[in-house]
Amino acid sequence: MSSRKMHFVTLMCAGPTNHHNGGWRHPDGDGHLVLDAGRYEEIARISEQGLFDGLFLVDYQFIQGQSEDKPNLVAKYGGQMVMLDPMQLLAAMARVTKHLGLTATMSTSFYHAYHIARTFASLDHISGGRAGWNIVTSGNPAEAANFGLDTLEERVSRYDHADEVLEACMTLWNTWEPDALRLDKERGLFADPEKVHFVQYEGKSVRTRGGLTTPHPPQGHPVLMQAGSSPRGRDFAARWAEVVFTVQQELPLMQEFYADMKQRVAAQGRDPAHCAILPALDVITAATEEQAREQADHVDSLASVELGLQTLCDLTGVDLRSFPLDAVFADIPVEHERIVSVGLYQNVCEIRKDGRPLTLREAALLYATTWMAPRIVGTPEAIADHMQEIFEADACDGFVIGTSSSPMGLRNFVDLVVPELQRRGLYRTEYEGRSFRENLRS
Repeated sequence: MSSRKMHFVTLMCAGPTNHHNGGWRHPDGDGHLVLDAGRYEEIARISEQGLFDGLFLVDYQFIQGQSEDKPNLVAKYGGQMVMLDPMQLLAAMARVTKHLGLTATMSTSFYHAYHIARTFASLDHISGGRAGWNIVTSGNPAEAANFGLDTLEERVSRYDHADEVLEACMTLWNTWEPDALRLDKERGLFADPEKVHFVQYEGKSVRTRGGLTTPHPPQGHPVLMQAGSSPRGRDFAARWAEVVFTVQQELPLMQEFYADMKQRVAAQGRDPAHCAILPALDVITAATEEQAREQADHVDSLASVELGLQTLCDLTGVDLRSFPLDAVFADIPVEHERIVSVGLYQNVCEIRKDGRPLTLREAALLYATTWMAPRIVGTPEAIADHMQEIFEADACDGFVIGTSSSPMGLRNFVDLVVPELQRRGLYRTEYEGRSFRENLRS
């Protein structure tokens, strides 16, 4: 029996689909409930039944593919589009769960440190110490335009600004000491004024002066999650992140990333065990191999390659539509500073099919169906074998679990794969902590 246990986080998007652009069309799916809070509460319940550490809501602050002169394919086909604010959904999920960590994306480029600090401190109180913040610096011009910005700073400058936002947030979260509240009705003492501090922070681009109105968060600060893959992004994650979300296709690349991040975390004077590296997995499982393959084939038949290409354009920051579909993706000339997601772009370039690099058509289809995360299709035993191999090869501390169809993909994983991992001693049989951070470290 292994003493080291896997950690899981559910990936979810508050829109028609998590990543597979045909998933919402599945006859047993919940895509038609996209605006119903009950849909998201059910996914939270399933995740907690599976003893997951947390749930992560993806967020984009723009409509992908939106332009003045072209029809919007994301709207037409129902692709990856965030239609509801994640923070409101997480508050609803907090009401129907007791242990599940609740993580939302919020950009340091578009929101001030005070707003971020107050928002996540509030969620931490509402959830009883289960808030998480997925930190992004945002690199998409369309997102900037929605916030009235003509341009964004270049990548390194955005991370420099993000460092200051985090420093300011940490200052604000310490406005109130943990025991400042007295709530003494007889004495008429609501809080000890000596333990509510005037705080201020002044950096090159971020300033705040006064203090946070929300008392000290139960966890001290939310669990911090990050997904940067560039050298500067990795340095940022090494300083701040407690969860690093990553996407690699091959085991050697996972091992390389894992070793690099653990070394960077240690170089920051932090305990590498307090930074969980969680690569993404797309899982389709059933009682038999044949049933699992049938499920995968069916949901893939519902996908739009046209939309996959459009989405790939938006998330790489490269207009790929003028190139032949049979062109080798890695050979297409790009301006690297314009790439929105370095990790995504590198991942597409590195993927091999039958020993050769992907064509643009193959990359579009892959993105339409898998979001570039490795897909595992098979029996619970086969899925567990694959996960165990990665886990025991020092390539991860667990996984971000995405499914092509909702909610049955997650339900099948929880009902079939989780018990198999528990039998192998690789996964918890109960929650050991109360807060998100306590469970991540257990």
